[in-house]
Amino acid sequence: MKIILYAIPVFIFLILAEWLYGLARGRNTYRVADTITSISLGSISRLRGLVFLGLGAWFYETEAGGYHLFDLPDQGIGIWIFALLAYDFSYYWFHRISHEVNLFWAAHVVHHQSEDYNLGTALRQSGSGLFGFIFYVPWLYVGIPAEILISSGAINLVYQFWVHTQHVPKLGPLEHVFVTASNHRVHHAQNRIYIDRNYGGIFIIWDRLFGSFQEELPDEPCIYGIRKPLRSYNPFWANIQVYWSILLDSWHAKSWQDRIRVWFKGPGWRPAGLDQTHPVERTLLQDFRKFDPVVPVPVRIYAFYQFFCTTLAATGMLIVADSWDTTSLFFGVGLLFFSFYTQSAWTEGRVYARWLEWLKLGLAAMLVATSPLNPVIEYTCWIYLLTSVLFLSWLSVKEGKIGVPRQPSCYKVEP
Repeated sequence: MKIILYAIPVFIFLILAEWLYGLARGRNTYRVADTITSISLGSISRLRGLVFLGLGAWFYETEAGGYHLFDLPDQGIGIWIFALLAYDFSYYWFHRISHEVNLFWAAHVVHHQSEDYNLGTALRQSGSGLFGFIFYVPWLYVGIPAEILISSGAINLVYQFWVHTQHVPKLGPLEHVFVTASNHRVHHAQNRIYIDRNYGGIFIIWDRLFGSFQEELPDEPCIYGIRKPLRSYNPFWANIQVYWSILLDSWHAKSWQDRIRVWFKGPGWRPAGLDQTHPVERTLLQDFRKFDPVVPVPVRIYAFYQFFCTTLAATGMLIVADSWDTTSLFFGVGLLFFSFYTQSAWTEGRVYARWLEWLKLGLAAMLVATSPLNPVIEYTCWIYLLTSVLFLSWLSVKEGKIGVPRQPSCYKVEP
C-alpha cells in the first residue's frame, strides 16, 4: 500500500525526534537493540508481500466487482467517513479476537513483545498473519469499493503510529472518542488490570460500547511486554515463538480434542496435565526484568550501521521491486532477511555473529555484481561493502580487547 510506503520517511523522522526529545527531558524511552528489532520486524512484514501473494489482496481483487447489497459511491467525504468507521469497527473485533484466540494471537503477539514503548514499537508488525482480511470482507458485500476499504485500512494503520508514545499525556474529551496515547499505553501493558483492554484502532468508542475499555491509572504505571517474554532480538524467532509453543502443547496433549482445541483457546490455556509434565516459565510482575544483553559499544555501533543500511536497502527494494526480475527479487529479499537475522546475532552478543556477517557481505557482493542497479546505487553499494569489510576486519583484530561478541547473560531492571 503506497500510503504506508510514503509514510515511512515521516515515521523515521518522528522516531528520531521522539528519541532526542526524551534525551532532552531526561526520559529516554529507547534502547537501540530493541528499536532495531522493532523496525526490522516492520521491514520484514512489508518485504513479505513482495515474495508471497497476499491472500487478502487477492480476495479483494477477485470480489471487488461481485455482488454488493448497496450501490455506494466511489467518491465523496460521506463514503470515506463510512468506510473509516466500518473498517475500524471490524478492526476492533479482529484485534479483540487476536487477543482471545491462540491462532490469531500467535501472529499478533509480535506487536506486544517489546518491553519498551515508543514510536519504534508502532512499526513492530507481524510477518505471519494471513486471515485478518476475513473480518473486513462483509463490507465489500455491503458495497464499499475495495480501493476505499483498503485505503481505509492503511489510514487506520498510519493513525495508530502516533499513539505509541509515553510522552503524550491524557487529552481530555478526546479520550472518550479517539484512541489516544494514554489509552493505547494501557493496551500494551502486562499489568493484570490492563491486559486485554482498549482494542480500537482510531476510535475508542467500540471499547466503551462492548465493555473492554480501561482508563490509564496514575497509581498503576504500565509495565510493557508479555507474560511469557521473548528474551531475544531475533525477528524470526519473534514471529514463530507462540506458534512453536502452541505446536509443542498440541504435540504433548493426551487427547485429539485437546490437540485441536489448543489452537482455538485463549492465550495461557494448556491441555490438562501439561503444567506438571511440561511446565512453561512465566514472568511475575514483581520479578520483571528487561531483556538487555551486555554488548561492547563498538559492536553496537557496527550493528546499528548494518541496521541503517539494511533498512535503507529494504525501503529501496519496496520502491523498485516492480523493475526487478523474479530471481533477483527473491535473492534480494532473502539477503535482506538474512541481514536482519545477522543484526540480531550482533545485538544479542552471539559468538557466531562475525561469521554470519562475513557470509552476508559475500552474498551482498554477489547480488550487487549481478543485479540491474543504476550506476549511483551500485557505486553506493560498493562503498557500503568496503566500509563494512574494513569495520568488520577491525572488530576481528580487536576481538580479544573489546570482547567481540559474548553470550547475553544480563537482564536490567526497569528504571
